[in-house]
Amino acid sequence: SVAPSEPLSTAERERLGYGEVAVSHPMREAIQDLEAHTGVKIEALVPFEPGAVATTGPLDAATRLGIKMVDADYSGRAIPKLSQTLSSIAGFTLWPAAICDSWGNRLILKDAPSSEVAEFIGKMISIVSKRPDPFAVCAHAGFLVQARQMKKWVVPGTITLSYKVGGAIREAYQTKQDPAQAAADVLDGWVLFAGTITRVDWESRDGYMFGTTFIAGSGAYEGHTFKIWLQNENHITWLDDAPYVTSPDLIMVLDQHSGEPYVNTVLTEGQQVAVLGARNERYRTEEGLAALGPDHFGFDVAYRPIETIVSH
Repeated sequence: SVAPSEPLSTAERERLGYGEVAVSHPMREAIQDLEAHTGVKIEALVPFEPGAVATTGPLDAATRLGIKMVDADYSGRAIPKLSQTLSSIAGFTLWPAAICDSWGNRLILKDAPSSEVAEFIGKMISIVSKRPDPFAVCAHAGFLVQARQMKKWVVPGTITLSYKVGGAIREAYQTKQDPAQAAADVLDGWVLFAGTITRVDWESRDGYMFGTTFIAGSGAYEGHTFKIWLQNENHITWLDDAPYVTSPDLIMVLDQHSGEPYVNTVLTEGQQVAVLGARNERYRTEEGLAALGPDHFGFDVAYRPIETIVSH
Protein backbone atom coordinates (compact mmCIF):
# COMPACT_ATOMS: atom_id res chain seq x y z
CA SER A 1 0.00 0.00 0.00
CA VAL A 2 1.16 3.54 -0.75
CA ALA A 3 -1.09 4.87 2.03
CA PRO A 4 0.53 7.27 4.52
CA SER A 5 2.05 5.51 7.52
CA GLU A 6 4.65 6.20 10.18
CA PRO A 7 7.80 4.11 10.67
CA LEU A 8 8.18 2.17 13.91
CA SER A 9 10.69 3.22 16.49
CA THR A 10 14.03 1.45 16.71
CA ALA A 11 12.92 -0.17 19.95
CA GLU A 12 9.70 -1.48 18.38
CA ARG A 13 11.59 -2.82 15.35
CA GLU A 14 13.93 -4.62 17.72
CA ARG A 15 11.04 -6.04 19.73
CA LEU A 16 9.42 -7.44 16.57
CA GLY A 17 12.72 -8.92 15.40
CA TYR A 18 13.37 -6.65 12.42
CA GLY A 19 16.45 -4.94 13.80
CA GLU A 20 18.22 -2.49 11.49
CA VAL A 21 18.27 -2.40 7.69
CA ALA A 22 20.38 -5.36 6.59
CA VAL A 23 20.34 -5.11 2.78
CA SER A 24 21.22 -1.80 1.12
CA HIS A 25 20.28 -2.83 -2.44
CA PRO A 26 17.49 -5.45 -2.36
CA MET A 27 16.84 -5.37 -6.11
CA ARG A 28 20.42 -6.29 -6.92
CA GLU A 29 20.24 -9.12 -4.39
CA ALA A 30 16.93 -10.42 -5.77
CA ILE A 31 18.37 -10.56 -9.29
CA GLN A 32 21.42 -12.44 -8.10
CA ASP A 33 19.23 -14.86 -6.13
CA LEU A 34 17.11 -15.51 -9.24
CA GLU A 35 20.23 -16.21 -11.28
CA ALA A 36 21.51 -18.62 -8.63
CA HIS A 37 18.17 -20.44 -8.43
CA THR A 38 17.60 -20.80 -12.18
CA GLY A 39 21.16 -21.02 -13.47
CA VAL A 40 20.27 -18.34 -16.03
CA LYS A 41 22.50 -15.32 -16.63
CA ILE A 42 20.30 -12.21 -16.61
CA GLU A 43 21.58 -9.78 -19.22
CA ALA A 44 18.98 -6.99 -19.13
CA LEU A 45 16.34 -5.57 -16.81
CA VAL A 46 12.85 -4.27 -17.65
CA PRO A 47 10.73 -2.40 -15.08
CA PHE A 48 7.21 -3.76 -14.72
CA GLU A 49 5.91 -0.17 -14.56
CA PRO A 50 7.29 3.35 -15.10
CA GLY A 51 7.27 4.78 -11.62
CA ALA A 52 8.90 5.16 -8.23
CA VAL A 53 11.10 2.30 -7.01
CA ALA A 54 9.76 0.08 -9.80
CA THR A 55 11.96 2.04 -12.21
CA THR A 56 14.74 3.42 -10.02
CA GLY A 57 15.34 0.04 -8.38
CA PRO A 58 16.14 -1.72 -11.67
CA LEU A 59 18.18 1.30 -12.81
CA ASP A 60 20.29 1.08 -9.68
CA ALA A 61 20.62 -2.70 -9.93
CA ALA A 62 21.58 -2.63 -13.62
CA THR A 63 24.29 -0.07 -12.89
CA ARG A 64 25.69 -2.06 -9.97
CA LEU A 65 25.58 -5.36 -11.87
CA GLY A 66 26.96 -3.90 -15.10
CA ILE A 67 24.06 -5.12 -17.22
CA LYS A 68 21.63 -3.41 -19.60
CA MET A 69 18.54 -1.45 -18.58
CA VAL A 70 15.89 -1.56 -21.30
CA ASP A 71 14.28 1.77 -22.23
CA ALA A 72 10.79 0.31 -21.83
CA ASP A 73 8.42 -1.24 -19.30
CA TYR A 74 5.65 -3.81 -19.14
CA SER A 75 2.64 -1.57 -18.55
CA GLY A 76 3.09 1.99 -19.86
CA ARG A 77 1.65 3.43 -16.65
CA ALA A 78 1.75 2.78 -12.93
CA ILE A 79 -0.41 -0.21 -11.94
CA PRO A 80 -1.25 -1.84 -8.61
CA LYS A 81 -0.68 -5.49 -9.56
CA LEU A 82 2.07 -7.49 -11.25
CA SER A 83 -0.70 -9.66 -12.69
CA GLN A 84 -1.84 -6.63 -14.73
CA THR A 85 1.40 -6.32 -16.70
CA LEU A 86 1.49 -6.95 -20.43
CA SER A 87 3.93 -9.78 -19.75
CA SER A 88 1.36 -11.49 -17.53
CA ILE A 89 -1.40 -10.89 -20.09
CA ALA A 90 0.88 -12.48 -22.70
CA GLY A 91 1.02 -15.65 -20.60
CA PHE A 92 4.50 -15.26 -19.12
CA THR A 93 4.65 -16.15 -15.44
CA LEU A 94 6.15 -14.11 -12.65
CA TRP A 95 7.61 -17.32 -11.27
CA PRO A 96 10.25 -18.48 -10.76
CA ALA A 97 10.82 -15.27 -8.85
CA ALA A 98 13.20 -14.08 -6.17
CA ILE A 99 12.15 -11.67 -3.43
CA CYS A 100 14.49 -9.74 -1.18
CA ASP A 101 13.69 -6.90 1.20
CA SER A 102 15.57 -4.32 3.23
CA TRP A 103 15.52 -6.46 6.38
CA GLY A 104 17.17 -9.47 4.79
CA ASN A 105 14.07 -11.59 4.14
CA ARG A 106 14.76 -13.73 1.06
CA LEU A 107 12.35 -16.03 -0.72
CA ILE A 108 12.12 -18.01 -3.95
CA LEU A 109 8.66 -18.36 -5.49
CA LYS A 110 9.03 -21.61 -7.41
CA ASP A 111 5.45 -22.00 -8.64
CA ALA A 112 1.94 -20.61 -8.27
CA PRO A 113 -1.51 -21.59 -9.60
CA SER A 114 -2.12 -18.19 -11.25
CA SER A 115 -0.74 -14.70 -11.70
CA GLU A 116 -3.37 -13.32 -9.31
CA VAL A 117 -2.23 -15.72 -6.57
CA ALA A 118 1.44 -14.89 -7.24
CA GLU A 119 0.60 -11.19 -6.97
CA PHE A 120 -1.21 -11.78 -3.68
CA ILE A 121 1.71 -13.75 -2.26
CA GLY A 122 4.12 -10.97 -3.19
CA LYS A 123 1.78 -8.35 -1.74
CA MET A 124 1.56 -10.16 1.60
CA ILE A 125 5.34 -10.32 1.78
CA SER A 126 5.59 -6.61 1.01
CA ILE A 127 3.22 -5.89 3.90
CA VAL A 128 5.71 -7.63 6.20
CA SER A 129 8.58 -5.65 4.65
CA LYS A 130 6.90 -2.27 5.01
CA ARG A 131 5.36 -2.78 8.44
CA PRO A 132 8.31 -1.21 10.29
CA ASP A 133 9.07 1.42 7.64
CA PRO A 134 6.95 2.43 4.61
CA PHE A 135 10.14 3.27 2.71
CA ALA A 136 11.61 -0.20 3.08
CA VAL A 137 12.09 -1.95 -0.27
CA CYS A 138 10.57 -5.32 -1.13
CA ALA A 139 12.20 -6.21 -4.45
CA HIS A 140 10.75 -8.80 -6.83
CA ALA A 141 12.76 -10.23 -9.73
CA GLY A 142 10.73 -12.36 -12.12
CA PHE A 143 9.17 -12.69 -15.58
CA LEU A 144 12.32 -14.40 -16.83
CA VAL A 145 12.01 -14.34 -20.64
CA GLN A 146 14.26 -14.17 -23.67
CA ALA A 147 14.92 -10.76 -25.22
CA ARG A 148 13.09 -11.62 -28.45
CA GLN A 149 9.96 -12.45 -26.42
CA MET A 150 10.30 -9.36 -24.25
CA LYS A 151 10.44 -7.01 -27.25
CA LYS A 152 6.94 -8.03 -28.37
CA TRP A 153 5.29 -7.04 -25.12
CA VAL A 154 6.99 -3.97 -23.69
CA VAL A 155 5.88 -0.37 -24.07
CA PRO A 156 9.07 1.09 -25.60
CA GLY A 157 10.75 4.39 -24.81
CA THR A 158 9.05 5.10 -21.50
CA ILE A 159 12.22 5.94 -19.56
CA THR A 160 13.32 8.42 -22.23
CA LEU A 161 9.79 9.83 -22.28
CA SER A 162 9.91 10.31 -18.50
CA TYR A 163 13.09 12.36 -18.85
CA LYS A 164 11.46 14.49 -21.56
CA VAL A 165 8.38 15.13 -19.43
CA GLY A 166 10.53 16.09 -16.46
CA GLY A 167 12.59 18.44 -18.60
CA ALA A 168 9.48 20.09 -20.03
CA ILE A 169 8.04 20.62 -16.55
CA ARG A 170 11.26 22.17 -15.27
CA GLU A 171 11.65 24.47 -18.28
CA ALA A 172 8.03 25.63 -18.07
CA TYR A 173 8.38 26.39 -14.36
CA GLN A 174 11.62 28.31 -14.84
CA THR A 175 10.17 30.38 -17.69
CA LYS A 176 6.85 30.96 -15.87
CA GLN A 177 4.84 28.94 -18.37
CA ASP A 178 2.14 26.35 -17.56
CA PRO A 179 3.96 23.17 -16.46
CA ALA A 180 0.83 21.02 -16.71
CA GLN A 181 0.28 21.97 -20.34
CA ALA A 182 3.99 21.49 -21.07
CA ALA A 183 3.85 17.95 -19.70
CA ALA A 184 0.63 17.21 -21.59
CA ASP A 185 2.22 18.39 -24.84
CA VAL A 186 5.18 16.01 -24.47
CA LEU A 187 2.82 13.13 -23.63
CA ASP A 188 0.54 13.99 -26.57
CA GLY A 189 -2.10 14.19 -23.87
CA TRP A 190 -4.51 16.63 -22.25
CA VAL A 191 -5.00 18.74 -19.16
CA LEU A 192 -8.23 17.18 -17.92
CA PHE A 193 -8.93 19.48 -14.98
CA ALA A 194 -7.44 22.01 -12.57
CA GLY A 195 -8.54 23.15 -9.16
CA THR A 196 -8.26 22.73 -5.41
CA ILE A 197 -8.49 19.44 -3.55
CA THR A 198 -11.46 19.63 -1.20
CA ARG A 199 -11.29 16.13 0.29
CA VAL A 200 -9.24 12.95 0.15
CA ASP A 201 -10.94 9.78 1.40
CA TRP A 202 -8.75 6.71 1.71
CA GLU A 203 -8.15 3.43 3.48
CA SER A 204 -5.27 0.95 3.50
CA ARG A 205 -6.60 -2.56 2.84
CA ASP A 206 -5.14 -5.85 1.57
CA GLY A 207 -1.82 -4.21 0.78
CA TYR A 208 -3.29 -1.38 -1.31
CA MET A 209 -4.41 2.20 -0.77
CA PHE A 210 -8.02 2.66 -1.90
CA GLY A 211 -9.73 6.04 -1.99
CA THR A 212 -11.24 8.99 -3.81
CA THR A 213 -9.82 12.46 -4.40
CA PHE A 214 -12.32 15.33 -4.72
CA ILE A 215 -11.36 18.51 -6.62
CA ALA A 216 -13.25 21.79 -7.05
CA GLY A 217 -12.48 23.55 -10.32
CA SER A 218 -10.69 26.86 -10.69
CA GLY A 219 -9.87 29.13 -13.62
CA ALA A 220 -11.29 27.63 -16.81
CA TYR A 221 -12.83 24.84 -14.68
CA GLU A 222 -14.58 27.13 -12.17
CA GLY A 223 -17.99 25.77 -11.19
CA HIS A 224 -17.12 22.17 -12.09
CA THR A 225 -16.06 19.21 -9.96
CA PHE A 226 -13.74 16.29 -10.53
CA LYS A 227 -13.32 12.97 -8.70
CA ILE A 228 -10.56 10.38 -9.00
CA TRP A 229 -10.89 6.83 -7.64
CA LEU A 230 -7.61 5.13 -6.84
CA GLN A 231 -6.17 1.75 -6.01
CA ASN A 232 -2.62 2.88 -5.27
CA GLU A 233 -2.78 4.69 -8.62
CA ASN A 234 -5.56 6.64 -10.38
CA HIS A 235 -8.07 4.56 -12.37
CA ILE A 236 -11.56 6.07 -12.61
CA THR A 237 -12.57 9.73 -12.94
CA TRP A 238 -15.83 11.67 -12.96
CA LEU A 239 -16.37 15.16 -14.34
CA ASP A 240 -19.40 16.76 -12.67
CA ASP A 241 -20.33 13.24 -11.42
CA ALA A 242 -20.43 11.79 -14.94
CA PRO A 243 -17.92 9.00 -15.78
CA TYR A 244 -14.93 10.44 -17.59
CA VAL A 245 -11.40 9.14 -18.31
CA THR A 246 -10.50 5.69 -16.92
CA SER A 247 -7.74 3.12 -16.88
CA PRO A 248 -5.97 1.80 -18.80
CA ASP A 249 -5.36 5.36 -20.03
CA LEU A 250 -3.12 7.48 -17.81
CA ILE A 251 -4.49 9.79 -15.11
CA MET A 252 -1.84 11.93 -13.38
CA VAL A 253 -1.97 14.61 -10.69
CA LEU A 254 0.62 17.37 -10.33
CA ASP A 255 1.06 20.68 -8.58
CA GLN A 256 -0.76 23.33 -10.61
CA HIS A 257 2.00 25.91 -10.24
CA SER A 258 5.33 24.04 -9.95
CA GLY A 259 4.41 20.97 -11.98
CA GLU A 260 5.74 18.68 -9.23
CA PRO A 261 4.09 15.27 -9.80
CA TYR A 262 2.12 13.92 -6.83
CA VAL A 263 1.76 10.34 -5.66
CA ASN A 264 -1.52 9.73 -3.89
CA THR A 265 0.26 9.28 -0.57
CA VAL A 266 0.90 13.03 -0.25
CA LEU A 267 -2.39 14.48 -1.51
CA THR A 268 -4.15 16.67 1.06
CA GLU A 269 -7.03 19.12 1.23
CA GLY A 270 -6.18 22.60 -0.07
CA GLN A 271 -3.55 21.61 -2.63
CA GLN A 272 -3.95 23.30 -6.01
CA VAL A 273 -3.52 20.63 -8.64
CA ALA A 274 -3.86 19.87 -12.32
CA VAL A 275 -4.93 16.49 -13.69
CA LEU A 276 -3.36 15.16 -16.88
CA GLY A 277 -4.53 12.37 -19.14
CA ALA A 278 -2.77 10.43 -21.88
CA ARG A 279 -3.31 7.36 -24.05
CA ASN A 280 -2.21 3.82 -23.14
CA GLU A 281 -3.09 2.03 -26.34
CA ARG A 282 -1.38 -1.31 -25.69
CA TYR A 283 -4.18 -2.33 -23.31
CA ARG A 284 -6.96 -1.74 -25.81
CA THR A 285 -7.62 -5.43 -26.30
CA GLU A 286 -10.17 -7.71 -24.67
CA GLU A 287 -7.47 -9.16 -22.42
CA GLY A 288 -5.95 -5.78 -21.63
CA LEU A 289 -9.25 -4.20 -20.64
CA ALA A 290 -10.13 -7.24 -18.53
CA ALA A 291 -6.89 -6.70 -16.61
CA LEU A 292 -6.91 -2.90 -16.28
CA GLY A 293 -10.28 -1.54 -17.39
CA PRO A 294 -13.06 -0.18 -15.14
CA ASP A 295 -14.78 -3.57 -14.83
CA HIS A 296 -11.65 -5.07 -13.28
CA PHE A 297 -11.94 -2.57 -10.43
CA GLY A 298 -15.64 -3.30 -9.92
CA PHE A 299 -17.12 -0.27 -11.71
CA ASP A 300 -20.06 -0.54 -14.11
CA VAL A 301 -18.47 2.01 -16.42
CA ALA A 302 -17.76 1.37 -20.09
CA TYR A 303 -14.19 2.07 -21.15
CA ARG A 304 -13.91 4.79 -23.76
CA PRO A 305 -10.57 5.81 -25.28
CA ILE A 306 -9.45 9.11 -23.80
CA GLU A 307 -9.18 10.82 -27.19
CA THR A 308 -12.89 10.17 -27.89
CA ILE A 309 -13.84 11.72 -24.54
CA VAL A 310 -11.80 14.91 -24.55
CA SER A 311 -12.54 15.72 -28.19
CA HIS A 312 -16.20 16.33 -27.36
